[in-house]
Amino acid sequence: MSRAAEEYLFSVAHCDPWHYDELNDALIEKAKRHAELHRVDPLTLIRDDVASLPGFLRKPLETRIKYLEKSEDPRHLPTYLNEVITPSLVRIDKVRANQASLSFQAMAGRDSLDQLLRLAELNQREVKRLSTLVAAHIDMIFIQLCGEMLTDELASPIVILELYRRVAAEVSRLNVIPPGYEALRSKHNRRNPINYELIPGALARMRCADWWQRKLWQLRNEWREELLRAACLVHRHASPYVSHDILLQKREQRRKAMDFFRNHDLINEDGDTLSMEDVVLASASNPAHRRNEMMACVKGLELIAEMRGDCAMFYTITCPSKYHATLMNGKPNPTWDHSTVRKSSDYLVDTFAAFRKAMHKKELRWYGVRVAEPHHDGTVHWHLLCFMRKKHRRAITELLRRFAIREDRAELGNNTGARFKSKLIDPRKGTPASYIAKYVSKNIDGRGLGDTVSKETGKSLRDSAEHVTAWASLHRVQQFRFFGIPGRQAYRELRLLASQATRAMKTSKPGAPVLMDPKLDAVLAAADVGCFATYIMKQGGVLVPRKNYLIHTAYEPTVEPGTYGDHGIRIYGIWSPITGKENKICTHVHTWKMVKKAPANPGAESAAQGDPVAPWTRGNNCPQNQITNIQGAVIDIAIPEITREDEETGSFDVRKLPAKDLRVVMRRITVTSKTQ
Repeated sequence: MSRAAEEYLFSVAHCDPWHYDELNDALIEKAKRHAELHRVDPLTLIRDDVASLPGFLRKPLETRIKYLEKSEDPRHLPTYLNEVITPSLVRIDKVRANQASLSFQAMAGRDSLDQLLRLAELNQREVKRLSTLVAAHIDMIFIQLCGEMLTDELASPIVILELYRRVAAEVSRLNVIPPGYEALRSKHNRRNPINYELIPGALARMRCADWWQRKLWQLRNEWREELLRAACLVHRHASPYVSHDILLQKREQRRKAMDFFRNHDLINEDGDTLSMEDVVLASASNPAHRRNEMMACVKGLELIAEMRGDCAMFYTITCPSKYHATLMNGKPNPTWDHSTVRKSSDYLVDTFAAFRKAMHKKELRWYGVRVAEPHHDGTVHWHLLCFMRKKHRRAITELLRRFAIREDRAELGNNTGARFKSKLIDPRKGTPASYIAKYVSKNIDGRGLGDTVSKETGKSLRDSAEHVTAWASLHRVQQFRFFGIPGRQAYRELRLLASQATRAMKTSKPGAPVLMDPKLDAVLAAADVGCFATYIMKQGGVLVPRKNYLIHTAYEPTVEPGTYGDHGIRIYGIWSPITGKENKICTHVHTWKMVKKAPANPGAESAAQGDPVAPWTRGNNCPQNQITNIQGAVIDIAIPEITREDEETGSFDVRKLPAKDLRVVMRRITVTSKTQ
């Protein structure tokens, strides 16, 4: 029996009080029949449990059950129900219990916040309504605390900080990290002083419905995805890496973003206008540009390693079995402890941080790039392309292996290959850049992979790129990370400065210095030609402390405050320790504002907005004639404006039509005359 039917039958408001006992007896008798049916056929109980699940879980499971019912082998359906559905139902209940902690349930017990317990089932409109209620609740708590704590007109910063922490504690009960939490929370070993200027903006965010809508929508998607993983709906045989729901959602999100960019321009204080779409496609957010920059940087590391005589190693680190939700055959993993995808990523980050500390204590150094990508069920694993001295290779490999397999060591036995793999790259068989190229392309846009099939999912790597990018966006996983080299943002700013200097100094001969200091100009020249190897060496080389690089990215606070009254940080340009921070070079001279493009048809736009438009006449009240061609495509015939002479004579000269439209009209007249 469905939940809606039970609520209807048990609700006194919908029942006649005189017949309530009869309905109750009928319901008890029906429950007895169900119990007897379940005893005779236990599979019926499993199917009833599936029918009680939320729609996003019930529909794909019932679709699979109906498919197996039509199977020629009658053993398929019982096997699926017993080996997949039964443990999945238990996993779903445990995942729900982990998501809704006791503090979360206490918050959901407040007035009008009970929908928090159904957060994974809500749509976007319902989440928006719920975010308004949550923001109102936090605002009420804030007002109450202000009345208790701010008794004086001039409150001290310590009191304001305590007010923030108490409001932030209430926000944390909803599994949401409060804004500015790391910078403002109490620490025993704090290195930097507390920045009290962050408090007003943080309090404004926690009381804003729009801020809560973004946070709750992100939390809803993460919860929904983890429930789908628990139901064995995210794996190589169903939907690899990420669920089908999230894939469609991210696809629609990208479409809306591109439509937004097409409909807006950027304008500066001088009146110069740029198409927002062109700016986005020319930036590093363009997958093609991102991939090219990544491969150029890897090639630069390869050339530096050859010059230094370093060797290249390729490592693969995988999480323990308890982080994997589904086996390769699509069945539930019995050792999964309901860990989320985010927790598997945090495990690898913490393991790498501990290894890095141990490596530095032993005075071992390396440089390279790390790629994070998903297993078929969404669990994170890492690939590392590392360069090091040949004499340090064995020590670094053994140390990394020890940290990679130290958790749940007993499950590996003598075979540690399931958790850690290492391979020395032989230049005679392939370059380091060729080893990492597949992983870079697979995690960006799939360009250059052709029809290569993934061994894990059995699907094309090029087609899987969309799944991987949706997975990284949902779980906020940093896919690529370089270490041991200068930052790439300074490289981009130098290239921007070089292009600006080229336009400004049109009369100068090619190769003329741009910066006064020869060392700094050499770094700029290397970045301008796109040679990462020369850029890194001119900056100071690899394995150099960040403070010793010649050129850094310069930042400054924004001039105008943001939505919440605080000033953000934006890129100003570059600066060098040689010249000092006071001699920064600006690469972002103009301040750009976003404006909406003027509509191509102002009258149509005005009508859509409800503004007054021109009155209807015989000329503008007639829609364009639409004729379909042989293929069924619509052909629009633009009718010219009717002149005063046409209105007086009551006639219209067809010869005024353009030649193309005239041919269409004549063809239509011919077809009409033949049919008559």
